[in-house]
Amino acid sequence: MVMRLRRYGQIADVMAKYGFGIFLDEIDPDASRRKKLFKKSTQDSRSVYERMRLGMEELGPTAVKFGQMLASRGETLPPEMIQELKKLHDHVTPVPYEDLLPTIEEFCGPVDETFEYFEKTPIAAASIGQVHRAVLKDGTIVAIKIQRPDIADTIEADTVIIENMARRFEKVNPTLKAYNLTGMVDDFSKMMKRELDYVAEGKNADIFRRNFQSRPHIKFPKIYWEYSGSRLLMMEYIEGIRVDDVDGIKVLGYDPKTYADWGFETYLKMIFEDGFFHIDPHPGNLFVTIDGKLAFIDLGAIAVIRPERRHTFIKLLLSIVDTDVDMIIDSFKKLGVNIDDDDLDDIKDQLYYALFDTESFEISSVDAGSALETIPKVLNRYHIQIPGTLMSLLKVIMMVIGMGQTLNPRFNFYDKTRPYLTEVVKMQYFSPQSFKKTSHTLIESMDSIMKLPKIFNRTMNKWAAGKLQIDIVAKDVEKLSETIEKATDKILMGIVASALVIGASLVMYSADFEYAGWLMYFTIIIYLGAFLIGLATLARVLFFDPAAKKKH
Repeated sequence: MVMRLRRYGQIADVMAKYGFGIFLDEIDPDASRRKKLFKKSTQDSRSVYERMRLGMEELGPTAVKFGQMLASRGETLPPEMIQELKKLHDHVTPVPYEDLLPTIEEFCGPVDETFEYFEKTPIAAASIGQVHRAVLKDGTIVAIKIQRPDIADTIEADTVIIENMARRFEKVNPTLKAYNLTGMVDDFSKMMKRELDYVAEGKNADIFRRNFQSRPHIKFPKIYWEYSGSRLLMMEYIEGIRVDDVDGIKVLGYDPKTYADWGFETYLKMIFEDGFFHIDPHPGNLFVTIDGKLAFIDLGAIAVIRPERRHTFIKLLLSIVDTDVDMIIDSFKKLGVNIDDDDLDDIKDQLYYALFDTESFEISSVDAGSALETIPKVLNRYHIQIPGTLMSLLKVIMMVIGMGQTLNPRFNFYDKTRPYLTEVVKMQYFSPQSFKKTSHTLIESMDSIMKLPKIFNRTMNKWAAGKLQIDIVAKDVEKLSETIEKATDKILMGIVASALVIGASLVMYSADFEYAGWLMYFTIIIYLGAFLIGLATLARVLFFDPAAKKKH
């Protein structure tokens, strides 16, 4: 509590310094003692957003991180503010090696016993931690990400203060609720908790490496878990150049266009096939290695899409590509976006206008990133809140499009997206998982049908015991029993035929190539048997069912 009150005072001082003293009474319990600061404040010719950015840099890591997050919310905040906040950088002084030594030895043991060489000057320093290069005793070059001492406590205190400020600002000025400040702070708090947990980041790297093991040109760092923990992460050292260094890539002898395609395809796979994707694909986190691979680092920020929602996201992106406004609205509703019926037509018009360029002009001249960015802006005009995962998805795709256009000015988002998503839809419908799900549904249906006679008998027993009072004639009961038995037989035959087709398809789909020959003949026989059963069932219904004859 003492630390928080002291921090309130520091924030108040900085706000007064940069001309935001008008808000001081709302955030500083001791504001009355600071009135003299207001009188000392001089007229500042700099813009309000520039002063906001300078104040955030002076307040330190948490404020800088929050400003960087705000800079990614272009759909919500004024463009001038976004442009200024994009200038925020982690201007931090590296922590001296001696201050980090206790953390290093806690997770790695004595430095002299574990490392052949440890580079005391960091190769990278940021708000939360810094990275040092080292060489293990066996000669392996590693990168060690070490958390700054006490940074977790500082961020926790700052986050609580920011939450209080957001609530108070919205209370004092209700118009600020349109910007959903409290929602932004909540997203920020979750993001910071993820970034502070180095174990989670290491697990993310392992998952990505597993998901891309069949694509050797895509690289994620190996984690050395025996030397890692919540505040220190030892990983494989990746040597390369930033992915946006077009000239550097050419010097290495590689074609930048290749990396535009690889990056785009990688993120499409992450999102729509794996449902586990990196949400911070800025160029500082992607490298082209010396041996020509595309490498990803800093994997603390991720998002997850459940399998049942991926199909809706695919429909949404396809509808954007095809300028199908009705499908866009339908996808939004399935994703939990609540749109008032009174606003529906206006929103459709604005969405169509935003995507109109994709049909009106040559596709190479259309800025796909700007078109996608307009969609959340349209919803925001009507104060419609967008689910976090959907916003992360759109943001990532916009960033990847920007990266692709940097590497290849003729990068065509639309031509690359449509065939890929079409293929993914086919894979989803005809994958073993889809067949497995269908098989489970058939089994559940068969179980329900098989229980029908028991349910009927139980009902009749209750009726016989006088516990079920239904006015029914015995002859009608007999007819009902016969009808249920016949219907059960027909449905059962249909289920058996379907199960034969699905079972044969699964065997064929998962079989090794060397057995595909004789399995093909076996599958054809099964298919033929299923066809004959279906034909017999149809004939029985049409020609031998008295009810059917009466209809004809």
